[in-house]
Amino acid sequence: SMLRAATLLAAIAALAAAAGNGTLASSQFNSNCAPSFLAQTKKCLDTYFAGYGLNPAKLPPYKDYVTAIVDWTTQYGCNGVDKFCALELTVENCLGTLFNSACMTSSAFEEMYGMSTTDAWEYATDFPVRAYMCDNKQFAKDNNDCFDDVITKHLDERRSCTTAVEEAIKKVTDGDYCRPWGDFVSCNDDVYVKYCGKQVKGYICNVLEVGINFDSMNQCKSSLPTCGSPFINIGGITVILVAIFSSLL
Repeated sequence: SMLRAATLLAAIAALAAAAGNGTLASSQFNSNCAPSFLAQTKKCLDTYFAGYGLNPAKLPPYKDYVTAIVDWTTQYGCNGVDKFCALELTVENCLGTLFNSACMTSSAFEEMYGMSTTDAWEYATDFPVRAYMCDNKQFAKDNNDCFDDVITKHLDERRSCTTAVEEAIKKVTDGDYCRPWGDFVSCNDDVYVKYCGKQVKGYICNVLEVGINFDSMNQCKSSLPTCGSPFINIGGITVILVAIFSSLL
């Protein structure tokens, strides 16, 4: 069945925003992308968005963007994974070194597309996470049934992780807003390992931490659990990505 949901990064962004000054603020991203490089970046991204049938001149709110990707991917059935990741690889190749530059931060997205700060943050963070997941997509294919079972049958347990991090961020008094995210990673790890087995631990941990580290500009890295070296068949694709945290928002 089609799974409509926000991605992991939308969930993290929404939780952080809801916590007020507990956010891993996107304002940390200061756009320092030369105009010529910004134009080159936008050209690559425009082509990428158009591949999903979106109008680059009027991109939708992030949640609707995710829904559009799920709709597009689902129509191809079992081939949707590969088609999605082919588009991801195309934009990475087009951008080259710009993919990991100031031209792909939230400030740059605000400048390129005139979107809100929150949408810009979510769009920007979405790219490195999905790049990681497509680099390792086979694991998601192999564990699809189990992930789907956790998503549909164990909602309360996953929500408890969300509630805990929201409350922990609100109670921070020493300025260390990174610490609660370590517990958030461990909590979600435990839920998935409980129902899917130890082989998914590295996957869940890495997916979460790619997003958290991007949003915090690696300032939270020392506060997060050690995921361990990704094993060969770790991975994921958009349907799993948008589904894992479907209930967090």
